[in-house]
Amino acid sequence: MPRALLLLLVLAAPLARGDECPADRAPVETHEARLHRDLLCDYSPDFRPVRDHTTPVTVKVRFALKYISFDSQEETFTIHSWVALSWTDQFLGWEPAQYGGIAETQFESHEIWTPRLALFNADASKFNMDSFYVTCLATSAGAVTCVPALAHHAVCRAALRRWPYDRQNCTLFFGSWMHTGEQVNFTFYRNQPVVLDEAQDGPGWRLLTVAHRRLPGNYNNATYPMLKYTFVLQRESAGPAALVVAPAAAVALLTLLGPLLDARRPARLGLACFTLLAHFTFLSEIGYNLPKHSADTPVLLLFARDSMVLSLCGVAAALAGAALRGRGGAGRGGGAAPGWLRAAVRLTARSPARYVVFTEWAAPGDDHKPLEADLTAADAAAAAADDDWAQFADLFNSFVFFTTLLVYIILLCWYIPYSD
Repeated sequence: MPRALLLLLVLAAPLARGDECPADRAPVETHEARLHRDLLCDYSPDFRPVRDHTTPVTVKVRFALKYISFDSQEETFTIHSWVALSWTDQFLGWEPAQYGGIAETQFESHEIWTPRLALFNADASKFNMDSFYVTCLATSAGAVTCVPALAHHAVCRAALRRWPYDRQNCTLFFGSWMHTGEQVNFTFYRNQPVVLDEAQDGPGWRLLTVAHRRLPGNYNNATYPMLKYTFVLQRESAGPAALVVAPAAAVALLTLLGPLLDARRPARLGLACFTLLAHFTFLSEIGYNLPKHSADTPVLLLFARDSMVLSLCGVAAALAGAALRGRGGAGRGGGAAPGWLRAAVRLTARSPARYVVFTEWAAPGDDHKPLEADLTAADAAAAAADDDWAQFADLFNSFVFFTTLLVYIILLCWYIPYSD
């Protein structure tokens, strides 16, 4: 055992000698080291740096935005920025002549007092700090400047009425949680309180403007000033418009094409059913792309709802038109047309309205002209009945088309969003 202990001492001796500094490396106190020692001697970073407790600390704030993002699904707005904070520390002043002419020096933020700038409408589900750790610059006059890189996550209610051409106004409120304005007074830099030179937009959004305003926050006999920043964002709508707005126009055109076809053709009913199916597919696509939560309902969704109702009416109109075409003629069980129906057909044939009916109408007085000289009276009556029912079906068809067109014009003016 003594031999093992002796061996350990022999091996540890070179290591002990290596920890000793050479004689020419003796510590020398520089002017900057002496300055730090003197300034931080008995300095407390826990209290405001004023000699009179009634004196407020005025903190100037400047945001240099670097990156912004907005999540309309979660309704959260995030800014990444360099936040410049400047104030006067009455305990960090010195005479440069006494320290080799040093006019400014650096301190770590945890060594000195720093203001706590809190975001009042922060997203509680994300981490937001009101303190920071960075190297700060101090001048001989006691002016301290810190520029930490910070990320702030705020709650921003999404307004999606004009989606996908919507604009969002996101407002951030900054201030002090505990100190009143008589203790810590936050204010803006006089020049460029918000710098946007290097700001980058997040995916799907473009920053339009940033407005700033200082709110005094008068409560009873104290003030709690807040710095209000309002960000206006415009959605990059080219992608959503291609996925949603263009299909909305397509299904509307398909609905309008249906009444242009002859009700006797099976393609008319087939097109109406296909258009109704297209509306269901379109609504499913909107469900995938439209944000699920918003303060109001997107008008594009209301347009799709009403357009689907019109498409369903188009299917019913196709069935009704085919039924009208199938009436008339004794052999078909329809019989002669009612008097009011014949009157409506004659009135339309003799008025300018005949030019908007999608058919080749006979001239007035020639409606019952026999096609063959040897037609019997019964055959002529059946042919006249067929002609009345057919012309009324065309009249009904044209009425359905212009009614659908009018309704779509109203929907387009009222519901379809547009880009500024």
